[in-house]
Amino acid sequence: MTATTDISIGATIEQTGVTLSETYERGIIAEQVGCDALYMIQMPNQRDTLTVLGGMAAQTKNVELVSSILPFFTRPPMIMAQNALTLDEVSGGRLILGVGLGNPMVGQFMLGTEQGPPLQVTREYLTITTSLIRDGEASYTGRWYSANGTYAGPRRASLPVWLGTFGPKMVQLAGELADGLLIWMVPPSYIRDVIVPNLRIGMERRERAPAEFPITMMLSISVTDSAFELERFRRAIAGYSRVPAYRRLYEAAGYGDDLAAGRPTDRMVAELAAFGTEEHLHERLAEYVDAGVTRFAVSPYIGREFDPERFAINLRAALAFANKD
Repeated sequence: MTATTDISIGATIEQTGVTLSETYERGIIAEQVGCDALYMIQMPNQRDTLTVLGGMAAQTKNVELVSSILPFFTRPPMIMAQNALTLDEVSGGRLILGVGLGNPMVGQFMLGTEQGPPLQVTREYLTITTSLIRDGEASYTGRWYSANGTYAGPRRASLPVWLGTFGPKMVQLAGELADGLLIWMVPPSYIRDVIVPNLRIGMERRERAPAEFPITMMLSISVTDSAFELERFRRAIAGYSRVPAYRRLYEAAGYGDDLAAGRPTDRMVAELAAFGTEEHLHERLAEYVDAGVTRFAVSPYIGREFDPERFAINLRAALAFANKD
C-alpha cells in the first residue's frame, strides 16, 4: 500500500436537514477524533457557509476551516476576498478559501444575471480574489469582473485559494492561478489520466512553482454495507447526472454506457464512493493516493438521523488509513 503518513484527512460537515447545533457538534467531534480540516459545502438553499464557519471557528481550536465550494455568483470577487480575510483573522489563520463556478443555471435563476464563459469568468474572478489576498490590493478590468481597491485589515498573504473544478481546461487554470484543487465525484482513473496531466500544464505557466499544490478529493464513505446508504448515494449520482457539466464528466470518465441504462449502475456507486469494510475503505483511499490525491474530505453517510457515535466511527476508519488514530 502507498505510504500515507503525509495524507491529510478532513471531514465534510453536512448542513442539509441539520440544525446549527448539530453542525457544530459534527465539527467538534471531527476535531476531537483527529481530523485535520473541516469542509463545509455551500448549497444554494442553505445557510451561508462563511457565516457558519465563523461560528465553527469559535467552537474549535486548531482544525483548518475550508469553504468548499463557494460559487462565484454568491459574491463579487473583491467581497469574497474581503470576507475570507476577515474570517481568516477571526479564526486565527485557519481558513482555506474554496471557490468555484457553481451551477450557472442556478446562479442565473437566483440572481437573474448571465454568468458568462466559464474559463474567462474563472480567470477574472481568481485574478481579482488572489490579488487582494496576496498583495492587499486589486486593480483589474475584465469583461465579466472588474475591481479597484485595497484591504486595510490584517492580512495573511498566504491564505490558500483553492478552485473546485474537474474539466481539463479549468484544471489547467487552477494550476496556473490557484493554490489547490478540490474535486468531487470522480474515479481515480480520471484523476490520474486527466486531472494530474492538465494540472501540470497549468503549473508550467506560473512564474514560480509553489512548494506544494494540494489535490483534495471529497469522497462519500461509510464502513457499513447499508442498502439505504447505497441507494441514497445512487440518487445523488442521478441528480448530478442531470447537470450538463457532470454529465460530461461522467461520460469522459467512462460511464457513458452506465448513464444510458437510465439509472446509475452499481459500478458507478462502487467507483465514486467507498462503502463497505474499513479494509475496503483503505483500499479505495490508496487508489486515490496512487492517482495523485494528497488530501481527503470524507463525507460519512450516517443516515437520516444524526448519530455522533457512527459519525466518529467513520472518521476514525478514514484516519486509520493515514496512521493518525
